[in-house]
Amino acid sequence: MSMFGKNQNLENESSSVDTIIGPSVSVEGNFKGDGNIIIEGEVKGSLKTKGYLKASETSVIAASIVAGDAEIAGQLTGNIKVKGALEIKNTAIIQGDLEAQAITVAHGAVINGNLKMKAEVTEKIYSEDETKADN
Repeated sequence: MSMFGKNQNLENESSSVDTIIGPSVSVEGNFKGDGNIIIEGEVKGSLKTKGYLKASETSVIAASIVAGDAEIAGQLTGNIKVKGALEIKNTAIIQGDLEAQAITVAHGAVINGNLKMKAEVTEKIYSEDETKADN
């Protein structure tokens, strides 16, 4: 079962995937969509989707990425911003900054960049504590 719930066995549910970039495909430019994407090949430029992004072990990405949720198992050179959950597999090699609400990193993954997690709950707690301290 996937940590993303709705995307269980994404590769087996072709009806839930809008775009597949196969292992022999190379795409260059700005790619934008609303649906789920699987990348097994090469992407250069920028990639934006409101849906789920899965970059397999064979993927080689040199792009800035914005996605709803994402799973990275291949090579990524560029920044990634995820609205929800970001799962980094043990085969991932990432050169760039990561931003997500929740991040899972498997043992063996290589990440060279900054990490930023959106911590709305923490910000609220600090605001309340500061208010109490002022009284």
